[in-house]
Amino acid sequence: MFHIKLLLIYLIFSTIALSKEFNLSINPTKIELDLKKSSVTDIYLMNKGDETIKLLPYFETPEEFQNNSLESTLECFPKFIILKSKEEKLIKLVYKKKDTIKKNENYKSYIIFKELPNDSKSLLNEEMIIVNEIGIGIIGKY
Repeated sequence: MFHIKLLLIYLIFSTIALSKEFNLSINPTKIELDLKKSSVTDIYLMNKGDETIKLLPYFETPEEFQNNSLESTLECFPKFIILKSKEEKLIKLVYKKKDTIKKNENYKSYIIFKELPNDSKSLLNEEMIIVNEIGIGIIGKY
C-alpha cells in the first residue's frame, strides 16, 4: 500500500515536471468532510502560467477504498474549467449526504483536475501531447 501511494505521488510530480506549461496552483491540498451532513467546500484554482488552460474535473477512488467511495456523493461545479493566464477561479465541491454512508467508517476519494489540450489540431496531427493531472485527497469521516 505504501508503494502504491509513493508511485502515485511520483507520477503526479513527474508529469507536472515534464510540462513547462502546467502552472496550476490549488488550495486546499486536502479536503476533510463531515459525512453527517451535506456541505459545500471551496477550492481555489490559479493559473500561474502565460497560456490559457482547460481542465476537466473528475473523481477517482483508491482501490483499497472501493467499498467506501465518496464518488456517488460528490459533485464539482463548474463541470468544465477554463483558466486564462494569471486567472483565479473558485470551484465548488458539493457533498450530498446519502443513507448508504456507514457510521464509524472511513471514506476516501480524489478530485482530479485533468488538463485538456488547447489545440484540437494537435490531436488530429497526432503530435505528442503530455496530459497533466493533479489530484486532491478527499477524506470523509462520520
